[in-house]
Amino acid sequence: MDIGIIFKLQIKGEKRQLTSKLIGIEDGKYLIARMPPLHTMENVSSFLIKGNEIAVKYMYKSALFGFQSQIIDFIHKPSELIFIKYPDKIESYDFRGYKRVECFLLANIKITEHIIEGYITDISKTGGLFAMENPEYEDNINLLELNNEINIGFHLPGIEEELRVVAKRRSFKKDTDNACVGIEFVKMDSSVQTKLSSFLSIAKA
Repeated sequence: MDIGIIFKLQIKGEKRQLTSKLIGIEDGKYLIARMPPLHTMENVSSFLIKGNEIAVKYMYKSALFGFQSQIIDFIHKPSELIFIKYPDKIESYDFRGYKRVECFLLANIKITEHIIEGYITDISKTGGLFAMENPEYEDNINLLELNNEINIGFHLPGIEEELRVVAKRRSFKKDTDNACVGIEFVKMDSSVQTKLSSFLSIAKA
């Protein structure tokens, strides 16, 4: 894991997940994360306490990881921080499940009235990687909140119609040229599934 990744924190006995950011690591001892935003903290003070067990999940290089740990301590000045016991074991959860095929498919993401143009650089039966070129992504990435449902459309070779799928953003990374969003498909019509499976079969996925 790297400094700056986003944590999803779930306290034992609480269904809701809190969002935080990793800002420090003392190898083998503890992780330091920012306190979740105040608007997400309502009614959690009774269980967000020292010693409570906590489940943490995060995205790293388009893969989902998680671990079980416990809260060591808090500080409130000069910043509000949580100290989490360094995990004994980190598990990888491969939500993709299928081999991805490298490609270049024109694509777009629709969020309410907004349309984000880009292209898919790899794809499988369960997801893909959507890329946006600079400078547009700076204005658009705030629309792509982690785990929120989005509507993505793309074109496959030899198929004139645009194929649309309901998906979720699972990861985000950027470089000097573009920004890439890891996408997991969550709802797909049978006709779209058939066309995608045929394309992947031809590509020897």
